[in-house]
Amino acid sequence: MNPAFALLFIVGSFLYLLRYRFRDNFLRVYGLFFLILVVYATNKAYFGISPEMSESAGSPLSLLRWALLGLFVWQAWRYKMPDTFRLDVPLATLSVLLLSDMLLSAIYAESFSYSFLRAMSFVLLAYALMKGMTYYFFSSVNCLRYFQLKYYAAWILLFPAIVMLLSGWGYGITIIMNQYAGFFGNQNMFGTFSALITPYVIFHWRIVAQKRWEKVADGALLLTILIGLWYSNSRNGTISCVLAVTVYFFIVNLQSRLKIIAAATCVVLALVISPTLQSDLVNFVRKGTDKSVQVKDLSSQLNEEERFKMWRGVWPQFWKQKLTGYGFAASHLLVFPFTRDEEAGRALHNSYLEIFGDLGLPGLLLLLLVLYRVAGKAFSLSQQRGEYLERSINAVFISVFVAGSSNAFFESWMFSVGNLTSLLYWVPVAGVVARWAWKPASVREPVIVAGASPEPRYGKWQPQLERK
Repeated sequence: MNPAFALLFIVGSFLYLLRYRFRDNFLRVYGLFFLILVVYATNKAYFGISPEMSESAGSPLSLLRWALLGLFVWQAWRYKMPDTFRLDVPLATLSVLLLSDMLLSAIYAESFSYSFLRAMSFVLLAYALMKGMTYYFFSSVNCLRYFQLKYYAAWILLFPAIVMLLSGWGYGITIIMNQYAGFFGNQNMFGTFSALITPYVIFHWRIVAQKRWEKVADGALLLTILIGLWYSNSRNGTISCVLAVTVYFFIVNLQSRLKIIAAATCVVLALVISPTLQSDLVNFVRKGTDKSVQVKDLSSQLNEEERFKMWRGVWPQFWKQKLTGYGFAASHLLVFPFTRDEEAGRALHNSYLEIFGDLGLPGLLLLLLVLYRVAGKAFSLSQQRGEYLERSINAVFISVFVAGSSNAFFESWMFSVGNLTSLLYWVPVAGVVARWAWKPASVREPVIVAGASPEPRYGKWQPQLERK
């Protein structure tokens, strides 16, 4: 059987959902852009997509990606700001300064066209998020529709692949050095996707699912995510998933926050103190391929870690250009001399260090200030004691924001518009800003979709509101 049928299943499933399950044009356009990034994240070569079809700037898939990004921007431009939306002028100013720095840095980059196109693509994405997604998420109903799309995405991209793996058929899945990657091109992409999609599944399990079979199905999907992470041995993905789940329950359970912190602390202490668990953890995070007999515990593992070798190697060169950097998306080219692994050397595996290499201290400072402003809003939302539904919506956005910010410390996807993880991260960031700007009176009215009868207060996904 041709492996391309697995990719056709993915694409066909999303197109069916966007055509028949969602009537919101803005979400449809976002879904199409999300879909093209999913295609790029899959194991394209295995599915029959040649580099000529996707890699170059003028390739068919690349042009399609640009076209869908443009359509996403156009829909955002048409979206009107809600009347009671609260603007954060300092955050907007910092964001504009950071984006301007990216564009200007192309002037002194090694390749002006490459750096400028990368910067322009991120500027367009940022505009679509700032102008479109933040206004869209102002409505709780729209948040639920977006969550629904992500919930379906988890079923399409995670469940069939794990069935193939456990059944022994293996059709359509990727195995790299005995590491499971599902339909994706590498295990790190699979791990990060699993981590950032988990809060949407938990939300459906706790809020939307009301029948017993729905609860069982959601439990099976969560178990699928855990099994996939275990077989993938994705270190960063597993840690990010644990962090996302912890943050989610910390926000929604006002009375159990101390218990959640205590439980997380006990797990960490057990891993650090217990020699047996520590040895097992080392075998896990080393992916079962220890490079040195000296790797016996966590401290010796850190010394052997390839990422740290790259970071130590490029740091002196980055510091030489600490005021300007080497130009947006250019600093990662300096990584190759400091790694024996050409695959790992394609990226610096640290988004924060990479932006420092690209834009210098000014760019890094602007990024940290933007994230600081968003983190302040997330903290403010976590302290609110409103409806259980609203706290749960906030918990999804905040948990993805926290887990993604942590994940970016070991991966370089933060400013790559063509990377699926970048979209999975920045959209919830827009969600955090939107929920901070939200006022309860704005979602009390029924929502009427053209050609459809008025839906209940929160749309098709009628949640359980009895819990406080």
